[in-house]
Amino acid sequence: MKITFLGHAGALVEADGVKLVCDPWFSEKGAFLSGWHQLPDNSSCAPLVDGATHVYVSHDHQDHFDTEVLDALDPSVTLLMPDYPLPTWKRLVRTLRGPAPVLLGDQEVFRAGPLRLRLIHSPTPRHQDSALVIEDTVTGQVVVNLNDCQVDRDQLRTVRRLHPRIDVVLAQFSGATWFPFAYSFPAAEQVAAARRKKANSMRRWARYMQALAPRSAVAFAGPPALLDPELAPHFFAESSVFTTPPELLAWLRREHPDLALRTVAPLPGDELDVATGRLTADPEIRQGFDWEDLAPYLADYGRRRAPAIAGVVAGHPEPRHGLYDAFATHFEALFAAGESLCRAVDAVAAFDVRGAGGGFWLVDFRSLEVREGTGPETDAHDYRFTLSSRYLPEILGGGMSWEEFFFSFRFTAWRPGVGAYNEELMSVLRCSDPDDLAAYVRRTAQGGERPAGTFTLRTPDGTYRVSDVCPHLGARLGPGDYDPELGAVVCPQHGWRFALPDGACANGRARLGIQPSAPAAHADGPTDIPAHAPTDAPRRPRERQAHQ
Repeated sequence: MKITFLGHAGALVEADGVKLVCDPWFSEKGAFLSGWHQLPDNSSCAPLVDGATHVYVSHDHQDHFDTEVLDALDPSVTLLMPDYPLPTWKRLVRTLRGPAPVLLGDQEVFRAGPLRLRLIHSPTPRHQDSALVIEDTVTGQVVVNLNDCQVDRDQLRTVRRLHPRIDVVLAQFSGATWFPFAYSFPAAEQVAAARRKKANSMRRWARYMQALAPRSAVAFAGPPALLDPELAPHFFAESSVFTTPPELLAWLRREHPDLALRTVAPLPGDELDVATGRLTADPEIRQGFDWEDLAPYLADYGRRRAPAIAGVVAGHPEPRHGLYDAFATHFEALFAAGESLCRAVDAVAAFDVRGAGGGFWLVDFRSLEVREGTGPETDAHDYRFTLSSRYLPEILGGGMSWEEFFFSFRFTAWRPGVGAYNEELMSVLRCSDPDDLAAYVRRTAQGGERPAGTFTLRTPDGTYRVSDVCPHLGARLGPGDYDPELGAVVCPQHGWRFALPDGACANGRARLGIQPSAPAAHADGPTDIPAHAPTDAPRRPRERQAHQ
Protein backbone atom coordinates (compact mmCIF):
# COMPACT_ATOMS: atom_id res chain seq x y z
CA MET A 1 0.00 0.00 0.00
CA LYS A 2 0.93 3.61 -0.52
CA ILE A 3 -0.53 6.58 1.37
CA THR A 4 -0.59 10.09 -0.08
CA PHE A 5 -1.49 12.70 2.51
CA LEU A 6 -4.08 15.23 1.41
CA GLY A 7 -3.93 17.65 4.32
CA HIS A 8 -5.72 17.77 7.68
CA ALA A 9 -7.38 14.32 8.05
CA GLY A 10 -7.32 13.55 4.33
CA ALA A 11 -5.44 10.59 2.88
CA LEU A 12 -5.36 8.59 -0.35
CA VAL A 13 -4.64 4.88 0.20
CA GLU A 14 -3.71 2.92 -2.94
CA ALA A 15 -3.40 -0.83 -3.43
CA ASP A 16 -3.68 -2.87 -6.64
CA GLY A 17 -5.97 -0.46 -8.50
CA VAL A 18 -8.07 0.54 -5.49
CA LYS A 19 -7.86 4.23 -4.62
CA LEU A 20 -9.47 4.91 -1.26
CA VAL A 21 -9.77 8.58 -0.27
CA CYS A 22 -10.40 9.28 3.42
CA ASP A 23 -12.04 12.47 4.74
CA PRO A 24 -11.24 14.83 1.85
CA TRP A 25 -11.60 18.51 2.86
CA PHE A 26 -10.77 21.14 0.25
CA SER A 27 -13.48 23.80 0.47
CA GLU A 28 -12.12 27.34 0.08
CA LYS A 29 -14.80 28.39 2.55
CA GLY A 30 -13.16 26.20 5.15
CA ALA A 31 -15.52 24.86 7.81
CA PHE A 32 -17.66 26.05 10.71
CA LEU A 33 -18.67 29.48 9.38
CA SER A 34 -15.23 29.83 7.81
CA GLY A 35 -13.65 29.76 11.26
CA TRP A 36 -11.46 26.81 10.24
CA HIS A 37 -9.23 26.44 7.20
CA GLN A 38 -6.84 23.73 6.07
CA LEU A 39 -3.30 24.09 7.47
CA PRO A 40 -1.34 24.28 5.29
CA ASP A 41 -3.35 25.12 2.18
CA ASN A 42 -3.97 21.74 0.53
CA SER A 43 -5.72 22.88 -2.65
CA SER A 44 -2.93 21.42 -4.81
CA CYS A 45 -4.03 17.93 -3.70
CA ALA A 46 -7.70 18.32 -4.67
CA PRO A 47 -7.26 16.70 -8.13
CA LEU A 48 -6.19 13.45 -6.43
CA VAL A 49 -9.82 12.84 -5.47
CA ASP A 50 -10.83 12.67 -9.14
CA GLY A 51 -9.37 9.18 -9.59
CA ALA A 52 -10.87 7.71 -6.43
CA THR A 53 -12.63 4.35 -6.57
CA HIS A 54 -13.79 4.59 -2.94
CA VAL A 55 -14.29 7.48 -0.51
CA TYR A 56 -14.63 7.10 3.26
CA VAL A 57 -16.13 9.83 5.46
CA SER A 58 -15.68 9.26 9.18
CA HIS A 59 -18.26 11.65 10.64
CA ASP A 60 -20.30 14.79 10.10
CA HIS A 61 -17.92 17.53 11.21
CA GLN A 62 -17.39 19.89 8.31
CA ASP A 63 -13.61 19.44 8.26
CA HIS A 64 -14.32 15.80 7.30
CA PHE A 65 -17.73 16.01 5.62
CA ASP A 66 -17.06 18.40 2.73
CA THR A 67 -20.32 18.52 0.79
CA GLU A 68 -18.69 20.30 -2.16
CA VAL A 69 -16.33 17.36 -2.64
CA LEU A 70 -18.93 14.68 -1.98
CA ASP A 71 -21.53 16.19 -4.30
CA ALA A 72 -18.97 16.29 -7.13
CA LEU A 73 -17.94 12.61 -6.89
CA ASP A 74 -18.27 10.49 -10.00
CA PRO A 75 -21.30 8.16 -9.82
CA SER A 76 -18.96 5.17 -10.09
CA VAL A 77 -17.32 5.97 -6.74
CA THR A 78 -18.30 3.84 -3.74
CA LEU A 79 -18.98 6.21 -0.84
CA LEU A 80 -18.59 4.64 2.62
CA MET A 81 -19.97 6.16 5.82
CA PRO A 82 -20.92 4.97 9.30
CA ASP A 83 -24.52 3.99 9.97
CA TYR A 84 -25.18 6.36 12.86
CA PRO A 85 -28.58 6.30 14.62
CA LEU A 86 -29.23 10.04 15.02
CA PRO A 87 -31.96 11.38 12.71
CA THR A 88 -30.00 14.46 11.60
CA TRP A 89 -27.18 12.23 10.32
CA LYS A 90 -29.60 10.19 8.25
CA ARG A 91 -31.14 13.39 6.87
CA LEU A 92 -27.70 14.80 6.10
CA VAL A 93 -26.55 11.84 4.02
CA ARG A 94 -29.83 11.93 2.08
CA THR A 95 -29.08 15.50 0.97
CA LEU A 96 -25.93 14.48 -0.92
CA ARG A 97 -26.17 14.81 -4.69
CA GLY A 98 -23.33 12.40 -5.47
CA PRO A 99 -23.25 8.60 -5.09
CA ALA A 100 -25.64 7.13 -2.54
CA PRO A 101 -23.54 6.20 0.50
CA VAL A 102 -23.07 2.66 1.78
CA LEU A 103 -23.72 2.87 5.53
CA LEU A 104 -21.68 0.51 7.69
CA GLY A 105 -22.32 -0.65 11.23
CA ASP A 106 -19.79 -1.01 14.02
CA GLN A 107 -17.23 -3.73 13.17
CA GLU A 108 -18.79 -4.24 9.74
CA VAL A 109 -16.31 -5.18 7.01
CA PHE A 110 -16.48 -3.99 3.41
CA ARG A 111 -14.39 -5.57 0.64
CA ALA A 112 -12.77 -3.20 -1.86
CA GLY A 113 -10.63 -5.29 -4.19
CA PRO A 114 -7.77 -6.65 -2.07
CA LEU A 115 -8.65 -4.37 0.84
CA ARG A 116 -10.74 -5.38 3.84
CA LEU A 117 -12.13 -2.22 5.41
CA ARG A 118 -13.37 -2.62 8.98
CA LEU A 119 -15.35 0.27 10.44
CA ILE A 120 -15.16 1.03 14.17
CA HIS A 121 -17.79 3.32 15.70
CA SER A 122 -17.07 5.64 18.60
CA PRO A 123 -17.57 3.70 21.85
CA THR A 124 -20.00 6.21 23.35
CA PRO A 125 -23.37 7.50 22.10
CA ARG A 126 -22.21 10.99 23.05
CA HIS A 127 -20.02 11.12 19.94
CA GLN A 128 -20.74 10.25 16.33
CA ASP A 129 -17.33 9.35 14.99
CA SER A 130 -15.59 6.37 13.45
CA ALA A 131 -12.22 4.86 12.64
CA LEU A 132 -11.19 2.59 9.77
CA VAL A 133 -8.90 -0.45 9.75
CA ILE A 134 -7.49 -1.07 6.27
CA GLU A 135 -6.03 -4.54 5.63
CA ASP A 136 -4.37 -5.52 2.36
CA THR A 137 -5.21 -9.21 2.05
CA VAL A 138 -2.46 -9.73 -0.54
CA THR A 139 0.50 -8.23 1.33
CA GLY A 140 -0.84 -8.50 4.88
CA GLN A 141 -0.16 -4.81 5.48
CA VAL A 142 -2.46 -3.03 7.96
CA VAL A 143 -3.21 0.69 8.28
CA VAL A 144 -5.37 2.02 11.12
CA ASN A 145 -6.93 5.42 10.46
CA LEU A 146 -8.19 6.73 13.81
CA ASN A 147 -8.54 10.35 12.58
CA ASP A 148 -10.49 12.15 15.37
CA CYS A 149 -12.20 9.04 16.77
CA GLN A 150 -11.42 8.59 20.45
CA VAL A 151 -11.49 4.83 20.67
CA ASP A 152 -11.23 3.22 24.08
CA ARG A 153 -8.86 0.57 25.39
CA ASP A 154 -11.31 -2.26 24.66
CA GLN A 155 -11.41 -1.29 21.00
CA LEU A 156 -7.64 -0.90 20.83
CA ARG A 157 -7.21 -4.40 22.28
CA THR A 158 -9.63 -5.79 19.74
CA VAL A 159 -7.76 -4.19 16.84
CA ARG A 160 -4.45 -5.50 18.15
CA ARG A 161 -5.88 -8.97 18.70
CA LEU A 162 -7.19 -9.11 15.14
CA HIS A 163 -4.01 -7.54 13.73
CA PRO A 164 -0.94 -8.39 15.83
CA ARG A 165 1.29 -6.59 13.32
CA ILE A 166 0.23 -3.07 12.35
CA ASP A 167 2.21 -1.04 9.86
CA VAL A 168 0.77 2.48 10.14
CA VAL A 169 -1.53 4.32 12.55
CA LEU A 170 -2.88 7.79 11.78
CA ALA A 171 -4.36 9.75 14.69
CA GLN A 172 -5.25 13.29 15.71
CA PHE A 173 -2.73 14.88 18.07
CA SER A 174 -3.91 18.47 18.48
CA GLY A 175 -6.72 20.02 20.47
CA ALA A 176 -9.51 21.49 18.38
CA THR A 177 -12.16 22.92 20.71
CA TRP A 178 -13.11 26.34 22.04
CA PHE A 179 -12.11 25.59 25.62
CA PRO A 180 -10.55 27.42 27.35
CA PHE A 181 -9.85 30.43 25.12
CA ALA A 182 -13.52 31.27 24.45
CA TYR A 183 -14.17 31.65 28.20
CA SER A 184 -13.52 34.71 30.34
CA PHE A 185 -11.42 32.92 32.94
CA PRO A 186 -8.60 34.76 34.70
CA ALA A 187 -5.57 34.74 32.39
CA ALA A 188 -3.44 32.44 34.55
CA GLU A 189 -6.24 29.86 34.86
CA GLN A 190 -6.93 30.03 31.13
CA VAL A 191 -3.28 29.40 30.25
CA ALA A 192 -2.96 26.57 32.77
CA ALA A 193 -6.10 24.89 31.41
CA ALA A 194 -4.81 25.19 27.83
CA ARG A 195 -1.48 23.62 28.75
CA ARG A 196 -3.24 20.71 30.44
CA LYS A 197 -5.43 20.23 27.39
CA LYS A 198 -2.46 20.26 25.03
CA ALA A 199 -0.57 17.78 27.19
CA ASN A 200 -3.57 15.47 27.42
CA SER A 201 -4.05 15.48 23.63
CA MET A 202 -0.43 14.44 23.14
CA ARG A 203 -0.64 11.78 25.87
CA ARG A 204 -3.77 10.34 24.26
CA TRP A 205 -2.02 10.19 20.87
CA ALA A 206 0.99 8.46 22.42
CA ARG A 207 -1.27 5.98 24.23
CA TYR A 208 -2.89 4.98 20.93
CA MET A 209 0.51 4.40 19.39
CA GLN A 210 1.78 2.41 22.36
CA ALA A 211 -1.34 0.22 22.33
CA LEU A 212 -1.21 -0.51 18.58
CA ALA A 213 2.61 -0.47 18.20
CA PRO A 214 2.76 0.51 14.51
CA ARG A 215 5.98 0.61 12.55
CA SER A 216 5.06 4.17 11.49
CA ALA A 217 3.14 6.56 13.77
CA VAL A 218 1.53 9.44 11.89
CA ALA A 219 0.69 12.79 13.47
CA PHE A 220 -2.57 13.44 11.67
CA ALA A 221 -5.55 15.80 11.57
CA GLY A 222 -3.52 18.66 12.97
CA PRO A 223 -4.64 22.13 13.97
CA PRO A 224 -6.79 24.27 11.68
CA ALA A 225 -5.75 27.67 10.38
CA LEU A 226 -7.75 30.54 11.89
CA LEU A 227 -7.65 33.07 9.07
CA ASP A 228 -10.39 35.52 9.99
CA PRO A 229 -8.60 38.47 11.65
CA GLU A 230 -11.11 38.32 14.51
CA LEU A 231 -10.16 34.71 15.26
CA ALA A 232 -6.48 34.54 14.29
CA PRO A 233 -5.15 35.69 17.70
CA HIS A 234 -6.56 32.52 19.30
CA PHE A 235 -4.02 30.39 17.42
CA PHE A 236 -0.93 32.07 18.85
CA ALA A 237 -2.29 32.98 22.29
CA GLU A 238 -0.91 31.30 25.40
CA SER A 239 -4.42 29.94 25.92
CA SER A 240 -4.32 28.16 22.54
CA VAL A 241 -5.01 24.42 22.47
CA PHE A 242 -3.57 24.00 18.98
CA THR A 243 -0.51 21.76 19.10
CA THR A 244 1.84 21.88 16.11
CA PRO A 245 3.92 18.91 14.90
CA PRO A 246 7.20 20.42 16.18
CA GLU A 247 5.63 20.70 19.64
CA LEU A 248 4.49 17.07 19.51
CA LEU A 249 7.89 15.84 18.34
CA ALA A 250 9.73 17.83 21.02
CA TRP A 251 7.42 16.36 23.68
CA LEU A 252 7.92 12.84 22.31
CA ARG A 253 11.70 13.18 22.40
CA ARG A 254 11.44 14.04 26.10
CA GLU A 255 8.74 11.58 27.13
CA HIS A 256 8.83 8.74 24.58
CA PRO A 257 12.11 8.87 22.62
CA ASP A 258 11.60 5.45 21.00
CA LEU A 259 8.19 6.49 19.71
CA ALA A 260 9.63 9.78 18.45
CA LEU A 261 11.91 7.82 16.12
CA ARG A 262 8.88 6.14 14.49
CA THR A 263 6.78 9.31 14.20
CA VAL A 264 6.21 11.24 10.99
CA ALA A 265 4.30 14.50 10.53
CA PRO A 266 3.50 14.64 6.81
CA LEU A 267 2.41 17.64 4.78
CA PRO A 268 -0.07 17.58 1.87
CA GLY A 269 1.44 15.74 -1.07
CA ASP A 270 3.85 13.63 0.99
CA GLU A 271 3.81 9.89 0.24
CA LEU A 272 4.37 7.02 2.68
CA ASP A 273 5.41 3.60 1.42
CA VAL A 274 3.66 1.26 3.86
CA ALA A 275 6.03 -1.63 3.16
CA THR A 276 9.22 0.27 3.98
CA GLY A 277 7.90 3.07 6.18
CA ARG A 278 9.75 5.56 3.99
CA LEU A 279 8.18 9.03 3.72
CA THR A 280 8.81 10.89 0.47
CA ALA A 281 8.39 14.61 1.07
CA ASP A 282 6.71 16.90 -1.45
CA PRO A 283 9.30 19.64 -2.08
CA GLU A 284 6.83 22.08 -3.61
CA ILE A 285 4.74 22.66 -0.49
CA ARG A 286 7.87 23.15 1.62
CA GLN A 287 8.96 26.08 -0.52
CA GLY A 288 6.40 28.32 1.16
CA PHE A 289 5.47 26.58 4.41
CA ASP A 290 7.32 25.98 7.65
CA TRP A 291 5.67 25.02 10.96
CA GLU A 292 8.38 26.98 12.76
CA ASP A 293 7.54 30.22 10.92
CA LEU A 294 3.74 30.28 10.73
CA ALA A 295 2.89 33.95 11.23
CA PRO A 296 3.88 35.29 7.77
CA TYR A 297 2.41 32.23 6.05
CA LEU A 298 -0.93 32.63 7.82
CA ALA A 299 -1.03 36.37 7.09
CA ASP A 300 -0.62 35.74 3.35
CA TYR A 301 -3.01 32.76 3.45
CA GLY A 302 -5.59 34.91 5.22
CA ARG A 303 -5.40 37.55 2.49
CA ARG A 304 -6.01 34.90 -0.16
CA ARG A 305 -8.99 33.44 1.68
CA ALA A 306 -10.46 36.81 2.74
CA PRO A 307 -13.08 36.93 -0.07
CA ALA A 308 -14.34 33.44 0.81
CA ILE A 309 -14.54 34.32 4.51
CA ALA A 310 -16.37 37.56 3.75
CA GLY A 311 -18.81 35.64 1.58
CA VAL A 312 -19.66 33.22 4.38
CA VAL A 313 -20.25 36.05 6.86
CA ALA A 314 -22.33 37.97 4.30
CA GLY A 315 -24.42 34.85 3.83
CA HIS A 316 -25.62 35.37 7.40
CA PRO A 317 -27.12 38.88 7.30
CA GLU A 318 -28.48 40.54 10.40
CA PRO A 319 -32.10 39.50 11.00
CA ARG A 320 -34.91 41.83 10.03
CA HIS A 321 -37.19 40.74 12.85
CA GLY A 322 -37.01 39.71 16.48
CA LEU A 323 -35.69 36.24 17.24
CA TYR A 324 -36.94 35.68 20.77
CA ASP A 325 -40.11 33.77 19.86
CA ALA A 326 -38.19 31.35 17.63
CA PHE A 327 -35.50 31.02 20.31
CA ALA A 328 -38.07 30.17 22.99
CA THR A 329 -39.81 27.68 20.70
CA HIS A 330 -36.45 26.02 19.96
CA PHE A 331 -35.69 25.33 23.61
CA GLU A 332 -39.25 24.41 24.50
CA ALA A 333 -39.05 21.68 21.84
CA LEU A 334 -35.80 20.44 23.41
CA PHE A 335 -37.43 20.41 26.86
CA ALA A 336 -40.23 18.23 25.50
CA ALA A 337 -37.88 15.89 23.63
CA GLY A 338 -35.44 15.30 26.47
CA GLU A 339 -37.06 16.37 29.73
CA SER A 340 -34.96 14.10 31.96
CA LEU A 341 -31.66 15.31 30.51
CA CYS A 342 -32.79 18.94 30.50
CA ARG A 343 -33.76 18.78 34.17
CA ALA A 344 -30.39 17.18 34.93
CA VAL A 345 -28.70 20.35 33.63
CA ASP A 346 -29.94 21.96 36.87
CA ALA A 347 -28.82 25.44 35.83
CA VAL A 348 -29.86 28.67 34.15
CA ALA A 349 -28.07 29.37 30.87
CA ALA A 350 -28.06 32.92 29.54
CA PHE A 351 -27.77 33.74 25.85
CA ASP A 352 -26.61 37.28 25.18
CA VAL A 353 -27.56 37.72 21.53
CA ARG A 354 -26.02 40.92 20.17
CA GLY A 355 -27.35 42.80 17.15
CA ALA A 356 -30.66 43.22 15.35
CA GLY A 357 -33.40 40.95 16.66
CA GLY A 358 -31.38 39.91 19.68
CA GLY A 359 -31.67 40.31 23.43
CA PHE A 360 -30.65 38.80 26.74
CA TRP A 361 -32.54 35.54 27.16
CA LEU A 362 -32.55 32.98 29.95
CA VAL A 363 -33.05 29.24 29.53
CA ASP A 364 -34.03 27.85 32.92
CA PHE A 365 -33.38 24.11 32.91
CA ARG A 366 -34.73 23.79 36.45
CA SER A 367 -38.23 25.05 35.69
CA LEU A 368 -38.02 24.23 31.96
CA GLU A 369 -38.88 27.80 31.05
CA VAL A 370 -37.48 30.40 28.67
CA ARG A 371 -37.79 34.07 29.56
CA GLU A 372 -36.48 37.44 28.51
CA GLY A 373 -34.00 39.18 30.78
CA THR A 374 -32.37 42.57 30.94
CA GLY A 375 -28.67 41.78 31.18
CA PRO A 376 -25.89 39.85 32.92
CA GLU A 377 -25.67 42.31 35.80
CA THR A 378 -29.32 41.99 36.79
CA ASP A 379 -30.39 38.44 35.88
CA ALA A 380 -28.89 35.56 37.86
CA HIS A 381 -27.49 32.75 35.72
CA ASP A 382 -24.96 29.93 35.89
CA TYR A 383 -23.61 29.90 32.32
CA ARG A 384 -23.54 32.52 29.57
CA PHE A 385 -22.95 32.48 25.82
CA THR A 386 -22.52 35.71 23.85
CA LEU A 387 -22.99 35.67 20.08
CA SER A 388 -24.03 37.78 17.11
CA SER A 389 -27.67 37.58 16.10
CA ARG A 390 -26.68 37.01 12.46
CA TYR A 391 -25.80 33.36 13.13
CA LEU A 392 -28.81 32.46 15.27
CA PRO A 393 -31.43 31.91 12.51
CA GLU A 394 -29.42 29.03 11.02
CA ILE A 395 -29.18 27.35 14.42
CA LEU A 396 -32.88 27.81 15.16
CA GLY A 397 -33.77 26.61 11.66
CA GLY A 398 -31.84 23.37 12.08
CA GLY A 399 -29.13 24.18 9.55
CA MET A 400 -26.40 24.18 12.18
CA SER A 401 -26.18 22.70 15.67
CA TRP A 402 -25.01 24.66 18.67
CA GLU A 403 -21.90 22.46 18.72
CA GLU A 404 -21.09 23.29 15.09
CA PHE A 405 -21.52 26.97 15.90
CA PHE A 406 -19.22 26.70 18.92
CA PHE A 407 -16.58 25.12 16.68
CA SER A 408 -16.63 28.34 14.63
CA PHE A 409 -15.15 30.14 17.66
CA ARG A 410 -17.44 33.09 16.81
CA PHE A 411 -18.69 33.53 20.37
CA THR A 412 -17.53 34.11 23.92
CA ALA A 413 -18.65 32.34 27.06
CA TRP A 414 -18.66 32.60 30.83
CA ARG A 415 -19.00 30.08 33.63
CA PRO A 416 -18.06 30.36 37.31
CA GLY A 417 -14.72 28.60 36.90
CA VAL A 418 -12.64 26.14 34.91
CA GLY A 419 -14.08 23.26 36.94
CA ALA A 420 -17.72 24.24 36.38
CA TYR A 421 -18.14 22.30 33.13
CA ASN A 422 -21.71 21.00 32.79
CA GLU A 423 -21.86 17.84 30.66
CA GLU A 424 -25.67 17.71 30.67
CA LEU A 425 -25.88 21.26 29.30
CA MET A 426 -23.36 20.54 26.58
CA SER A 427 -25.15 17.30 25.67
CA VAL A 428 -28.39 19.22 25.10
CA LEU A 429 -26.58 21.80 22.98
CA ARG A 430 -24.61 19.12 21.15
CA CYS A 431 -27.85 17.54 19.94
CA SER A 432 -29.78 20.78 19.26
CA ASP A 433 -32.41 18.93 17.22
CA PRO A 434 -35.41 17.54 19.19
CA ASP A 435 -35.37 14.24 17.28
CA ASP A 436 -31.65 13.83 17.98
CA LEU A 437 -32.09 14.69 21.64
CA ALA A 438 -34.90 12.17 22.07
CA ALA A 439 -32.80 9.47 20.37
CA TYR A 440 -29.77 10.37 22.46
CA VAL A 441 -31.73 10.18 25.72
CA ARG A 442 -33.07 6.76 24.75
CA ARG A 443 -29.61 5.44 23.89
CA THR A 444 -27.94 6.73 27.04
CA ALA A 445 -30.79 5.36 29.17
CA GLN A 446 -30.08 1.97 27.62
CA GLY A 447 -26.35 2.29 28.31
CA GLY A 448 -25.50 3.06 24.70
CA GLU A 449 -23.91 0.24 22.74
CA ARG A 450 -22.08 -1.13 25.78
CA PRO A 451 -23.51 -1.56 29.28
CA ALA A 452 -21.80 0.23 32.14
CA GLY A 453 -20.09 -1.87 34.77
CA THR A 454 -17.74 -1.52 37.71
CA PHE A 455 -14.23 -2.54 38.61
CA THR A 456 -12.53 -3.21 41.94
CA LEU A 457 -9.78 -0.82 42.95
CA ARG A 458 -7.49 -1.68 45.87
CA THR A 459 -5.39 1.08 47.39
CA PRO A 460 -3.47 1.38 50.67
CA ASP A 461 -6.39 3.46 51.97
CA GLY A 462 -9.18 1.06 51.07
CA THR A 463 -10.89 -1.05 48.45
CA TYR A 464 -13.54 0.47 46.21
CA ARG A 465 -16.09 -0.47 43.59
CA VAL A 466 -15.72 2.12 40.83
CA SER A 467 -17.91 2.83 37.81
CA ASP A 468 -16.07 2.00 34.59
CA VAL A 469 -17.66 4.81 32.55
CA CYS A 470 -16.40 8.39 32.73
CA PRO A 471 -19.36 10.76 33.27
CA HIS A 472 -17.78 13.30 30.92
CA LEU A 473 -18.01 11.60 27.51
CA GLY A 474 -18.45 7.95 28.40
CA ALA A 475 -14.86 6.71 28.04
CA ARG A 476 -14.04 3.35 29.61
CA LEU A 477 -12.16 3.38 32.91
CA GLY A 478 -10.21 0.63 34.62
CA PRO A 479 -7.87 -0.08 37.54
CA GLY A 480 -4.88 1.16 35.56
CA ASP A 481 -6.36 4.66 35.51
CA TYR A 482 -5.80 5.16 39.24
CA ASP A 483 -3.01 7.66 39.97
CA PRO A 484 -1.71 7.08 43.53
CA GLU A 485 0.09 10.43 43.61
CA LEU A 486 -3.17 12.28 42.91
CA GLY A 487 -5.32 9.85 44.89
CA ALA A 488 -7.69 9.92 41.94
CA VAL A 489 -8.97 7.97 38.96
CA VAL A 490 -7.84 9.85 35.83
CA CYS A 491 -9.79 9.37 32.60
CA PRO A 492 -7.38 8.40 29.81
CA GLN A 493 -9.34 10.29 27.14
CA HIS A 494 -9.48 13.86 28.45
CA GLY A 495 -7.61 13.74 31.75
CA TRP A 496 -10.62 14.29 34.00
CA ARG A 497 -9.72 13.52 37.63
CA PHE A 498 -12.08 11.86 40.12
CA ALA A 499 -10.92 11.86 43.73
CA LEU A 500 -11.18 8.97 46.14
CA PRO A 501 -13.22 8.23 48.15
CA ASP A 502 -16.18 10.34 46.96
CA GLY A 503 -15.60 10.53 43.17
CA ALA A 504 -15.63 14.35 43.11
CA CYS A 505 -14.37 15.75 39.81
CA ALA A 506 -11.70 18.43 39.56
CA ASN A 507 -12.59 19.34 35.96
CA GLY A 508 -16.34 19.73 35.80
CA ARG A 509 -19.66 19.42 37.52
CA ALA A 510 -19.58 15.64 37.64
CA ARG A 511 -19.04 12.76 40.03
CA LEU A 512 -17.78 9.24 39.39
CA GLY A 513 -19.61 6.43 41.14
CA ILE A 514 -17.27 5.12 43.86
CA GLN A 515 -18.33 2.93 46.78
CA PRO A 516 -16.11 1.57 49.60
CA SER A 517 -16.19 -2.21 49.61
CA ALA A 518 -13.52 -3.45 52.04
CA PRO A 519 -10.95 -2.35 54.63
CA ALA A 520 -7.61 -0.96 53.53
CA ALA A 521 -5.30 -3.25 51.61
CA HIS A 522 -1.89 -4.22 52.95
CA ALA A 523 0.79 -1.91 51.67
CA ASP A 524 2.59 -4.81 50.01
CA GLY A 525 -0.57 -6.23 48.47
CA PRO A 526 -1.92 -5.71 44.98
CA THR A 527 -2.91 -2.16 44.12
CA ASP A 528 -5.77 -3.01 41.79
CA ILE A 529 -7.80 -6.01 40.71
CA PRO A 530 -10.21 -6.03 37.78
CA ALA A 531 -13.67 -7.11 38.82
CA HIS A 532 -15.15 -8.22 35.53
CA ALA A 533 -14.15 -9.99 32.38
CA PRO A 534 -12.80 -7.71 29.65
CA THR A 535 -15.34 -6.44 27.15
CA ASP A 536 -12.95 -6.44 24.22
CA ALA A 537 -13.82 -9.80 22.67
CA PRO A 538 -14.10 -9.14 18.93
CA ARG A 539 -17.58 -9.25 17.51
CA ARG A 540 -18.12 -11.46 14.50
CA PRO A 541 -17.70 -9.08 11.57
CA ARG A 542 -20.34 -8.73 8.93
CA GLU A 543 -18.66 -8.52 5.56
CA ARG A 544 -20.05 -6.71 2.58
CA GLN A 545 -18.69 -7.05 -0.95
CA ALA A 546 -18.63 -4.05 -3.23
CA HIS A 547 -20.93 -4.38 -6.22
CA GLN A 548 -19.04 -3.25 -9.28
